Formats: sequence, structure tokens, C-alpha cells
Amino acid sequence: MNTAQNAAYVAWMVLCGMAMGATFDFYNTITGASRWLRRLRPLFDLAFWLVAAVVAYVCTYRTISGAFRIWTFLLLTAGYALYRLLLRRWVVGSAFAILHVMRVVVLICGRMLYMLFGVPARLIWRLVSGLATLLYRLGCRFEDVMARLLSIVFLILTFPIRRYVAVDAAWRKKLSQWQEEFWQLTAKWLRRTRKPVQ
Repeated sequence: MNTAQNAAYVAWMVLCGMAMGATFDFYNTITGASRWLRRLRPLFDLAFWLVAAVVAYVCTYRTISGAFRIWTFLLLTAGYALYRLLLRRWVVGSAFAILHVMRVVVLICGRMLYMLFGVPARLIWRLVSGLATLLYRLGCRFEDVMARLLSIVFLILTFPIRRYVAVDAAWRKKLSQWQEEFWQLTAKWLRRTRKPVQ
């Protein structure tokens, strides 16, 4: 293995360490900002480590024919430390900027969807509920009018028999008089049949 291959190996491993640190901080910042994305963090971690292992292997394969050395871990760690010293603030700041832009875009899209669908739906709801209220009130009025007309028709149709079903009808008076006489006769009969107690 010549010096150029060793230099390429060192450079690629340091760059891989820096890229791994930047990628980890970037997706960790974005997933930490949302409680929905926090639930997916274990899945992102697994995908991150799988992709990082594949990238590290491909870089070692291209530079030193896939011979994996202990120096690979040290160079990846050095690249991560270099990233922490030089680029971490910018990467995390850019992640927060992207989050801010995404929130603004989501708010704008939500407002547009509300204007496109929410406002017309509210107007249609108000129109339908107002129309239903008006129809209900008209129905109540119509019901009152029909009840009055039916009561008038009922009074007209029951005119011939009304005197027989009224409270002060003659047959009711006779019936109550017969009941009173019946109970008086029954009381007299019970008094006569009762034996005196000695």
C-alpha cells in the first residue's frame, strides 16, 4: 500500500467521522423538536448506524481494499472530534433554521387549506344550519295553525254529540244519582244484617 492510498484512507475516514457527527446531530435535532418524530428516533438510530457502517466499509474498500484496521475507529473518532470543534454550531443552527422554515411552511399550508376548505365549509354549515332553523320555525308555526284548524273542525263535527259528552250532561247527573242511591241501599242492607255484639 503506497502513501497516496494511506493519505486517502486517513482523509476519507476523517471525513466519514465528520459526516457521521453532522448527520447524527442534524437528525437528532430535527427529531427532538417534534414529539411525533421522537417516537421514530430508535428507527432513525438504527438506520443511521447501518448506513454509517456501510459508508465506512465502502470507504475502506475504495482506499485500502477493505482491510479494516483499528486505526479506522480512531480516525472516525478524530473526524467526529474535528466536527465537534469546527462545524457543530453551524450544523445544529442550520437544523433549527430548517425546523423554523418547515414550521412556517406548515403554517402557511395549513392556513391555505383552511382558506380553501375550512372557510367554505363553515359558510356552508352556517347556511345549512340557518336554513334548518328557519324550516323548523316555519314547521312549528304551520303545526300551530294546523292544530287550530283541526280543533275548529273537531268542534264543528262534534257539535251534535257535544251535549252528551260534556261534564254537565244529563246522563252523567243521572248516573251519579243512581250510584249514590245504590251505595245508600247497600249501607242500609249491611246495617240490617249486622248482628249486635253482646
